[in-house]
Amino acid sequence: MALLLTASCVVGLTTALSAPAQAANGCSGSRIEHIAMHDDTYGYLMAYLDVYYDSSTGNNCAATVATGDLSYGVLKGMYVILVKCSQTTPNRTSCTNIGSQRDPASAGTYGNYYYYAGPVTVYSPNNCIFAEGSIESYWNNGATTHSYGSTRVSTGYQASHC
Repeated sequence: MALLLTASCVVGLTTALSAPAQAANGCSGSRIEHIAMHDDTYGYLMAYLDVYYDSSTGNNCAATVATGDLSYGVLKGMYVILVKCSQTTPNRTSCTNIGSQRDPASAGTYGNYYYYAGPVTVYSPNNCIFAEGSIESYWNNGATTHSYGSTRVSTGYQASHC
């Protein structure tokens, strides 16, 4: 009986360890990008653009994830875009969009989020992708809220991660 119980535990542990990781932002798979987003005025680290690939599903996933005292848990404008490119090899100059997801869905707008924008997912097992994230930077000294504008980063405005 003890041997059977031990074997069950080992099988269960092996199964749990082989499953794709699930990030706190809702993405699964392996993180392939972790790009820091600093505010343009003072250089404070505000967020990361995180991009994942899940080889078991063929999905890429992206989220703009707030970090630090100035943005984590603070309501502010954020967005994330993930594009499936027609290119199947890296291209340093372009990405021809053949399918994309954006959070919030309306182009040109920011959503109001406390922790992250996304996740957004595209099925892209054989194509390159392009990802972009943005966060509006604010701080409050108790009397006045100051805006630094927005910070935007991307995977290089090109077809990457093919």
